[in-house]
Amino acid sequence: MAKSDRYKAIQITDGTWYRIKGYTHAECCDCALVHKEQYRLVDGHLEWMAERDDEATKARRKELGIKVTRNAKIHKR
Repeated sequence: MAKSDRYKAIQITDGTWYRIKGYTHAECCDCALVHKEQYRLVDGHLEWMAERDDEATKARRKELGIKVTRNAKIHKR
């Protein structure tokens, strides 16, 4: 992660409001999945966009000692 892309991870808690500064990174409460979120005002309406950040997720899960496994089986109908 480039120095300009560094962020302080904020653990999101249900029912808590957070001040937004144009963009932020949100981390899932349980699995540390990190999303880069962006907000903007357009014609008086607040717009929100989120993108999953796989590198930040990997680093945060490593920091917290979280290991996520996935079931590789795919069921076809």
